Amino acid sequence: MNEFSRKEFLKKTLSWTGKSAAAGIVGGTAYNFFGHSEYKQAFPNIPENHANVQSNGKTVLILGGGLAGIQAACELADRGFQVTVLEKSGHAGGKLKSWKDKKFAQKYFPDGYSREHGLHGVWGFYKNLREFLGRHQIPLNPLGEKESFYSFIDAQGVRNKIKPVKWPIPFDRIEMMNNGIYVPDEKDLKKPAPDLFNAFRATMKLSGFNFKSESQRMYLDSMTFYDWAKKLGVHDQFIRYYYEAMSDMALFMSTKECSALGIANLIRLGATPSETRVDYYKWPPDETVIGPLVKHLEMKGGRVLFHNEVTELVVENGKVTAVKTNQNLPAGSVRRCRICGNLIYGGVEDHCPYCGADASHIEVMTEQEKVPKTFRADHYILAMDIPGAKHVLMNTDLARHYEYFRNIQNLSQSTILCVNLLYENSDAWERMFPSGTTLSAVDFFPTGFKILGFTSNWSSTGIPGLRQKKVDLIEVQVCRWQQFIGKDFRSIAAAVHAELKTALPDLPEPTDFYINRWDTYTGYRPGDEKNRPGIQSPIENLMLIGDWVFVPQHSIFMERTNVCAKWVTNLLLEKIGQKEGKIRILESGTPDWQLDLLGLVTSVRV
Repeated sequence: MNEFSRKEFLKKTLSWTGKSAAAGIVGGTAYNFFGHSEYKQAFPNIPENHANVQSNGKTVLILGGGLAGIQAACELADRGFQVTVLEKSGHAGGKLKSWKDKKFAQKYFPDGYSREHGLHGVWGFYKNLREFLGRHQIPLNPLGEKESFYSFIDAQGVRNKIKPVKWPIPFDRIEMMNNGIYVPDEKDLKKPAPDLFNAFRATMKLSGFNFKSESQRMYLDSMTFYDWAKKLGVHDQFIRYYYEAMSDMALFMSTKECSALGIANLIRLGATPSETRVDYYKWPPDETVIGPLVKHLEMKGGRVLFHNEVTELVVENGKVTAVKTNQNLPAGSVRRCRICGNLIYGGVEDHCPYCGADASHIEVMTEQEKVPKTFRADHYILAMDIPGAKHVLMNTDLARHYEYFRNIQNLSQSTILCVNLLYENSDAWERMFPSGTTLSAVDFFPTGFKILGFTSNWSSTGIPGLRQKKVDLIEVQVCRWQQFIGKDFRSIAAAVHAELKTALPDLPEPTDFYINRWDTYTGYRPGDEKNRPGIQSPIENLMLIGDWVFVPQHSIFMERTNVCAKWVTNLLLEKIGQKEGKIRILESGTPDWQLDLLGLVTSVRV
């Protein structure tokens, strides 16, 4: 049943009275229970999406080998396109890339530790990404039966946990109703915070958010979440204990910085228990995710060319005719980070000044690598992050001629600072979150702290053997990273450890650490949504994809990269008139009549 027919069904249901209304509700509940079978699978199986099409003679050049670019490359190669991916760094995967750090924790990883950006969760509502992963037999690491992604520890000492639910859809939300979090009064922890009704009303409004309504999207995009919530009378304690934690974890910014739309996306897509479940990629992702996808692409005749930084788009007569890489490099010795691909000027200490990778990954470019190159194709897909796209477009005059490209220059980005601390002979995490009990957790959301953001334990999420060796490898996603601008890594690690010890008092002193810093994550500030470009640019053979690009389907983060990859594939099939291989794109999240009904009787407007 499509979105339109569901909405029409609900409107008719609302117009009925007495037995007709009851029959409509019973029918809708039955439809939720018995229908949408593919959405209820951990990896939705869509047979028509399995394709192996002979060559169609068309070439595609993908600019950027991140998750969006690699997914699009695989989809296009399966459907007969000759695909080349240009990647600035020495590793594919973008924010999902990982690399060997041979200096960290050598005692436990003698062949090198597989280090990545940070822990990546795959939410239940990532239906399209899960379909793609299942099709490529990419495994996930599911949480245990008693483990929950949603444990909370507040600086006031209050602990909460949203426990996993076991009842089937749609009855899972009934079980969830008695599974909320306790929010205390600011001064008396034994009393609940005031204005509970306003917090409940805010959650109902967000759960009924209709992404397809442009007026609702633009309204929520016009203000910060904090301002929106305060207009509704939501008490600061509710913001602190829940919304602030979600904002720090997912958007890497506070509720006073992110747009109301950023939070609305999270709440609406994760409004039901089945959609809020979180699994993890099996460690290490370079071997379990990105490596297999690159091999699949190569098996289909595609290729990934590393250390090719796109420096110019050649546009002639309204079409891209060529792409140039590695132009205008300085003469003499040029150093570059293999991990982030940035050129390094000046002195180097023990890590890359841009991403934090160990200094062993900073290399001197060979003369052959410095040679400028030119690439040509029939179609071009820009699959970079926001800073990369801005850099490429800055070297063209496209922004002068098209508002589409000017808007991209106005998009914001966010920064993530992840501090990873190694604790040996430690049972601090096990003491706080005992395995096999209702307190068991692989992560927690700190609230009310000055430094601690979303915190997880790699020893609990799949790195083999660490827990048995009584080793805690704890990652802290620092909130309000700006407080550490200009600070050296060692002092940052010390400050994080000091505050972490207030939450986990049994922690010993850390014996090793590493820090990742990336300034390339998609921003969700007020005004960003109105500036997001669509996939098709004004240049007929140039398309854009990524989690920052707009598609008329409600999706975010890694799910958005997959939706974009499938969308652009269908677009190119349509352009060349090829019917074979069209991809069926699922809704992100299981279609749900109760939420549709909620959207008809509530409004996100204050």
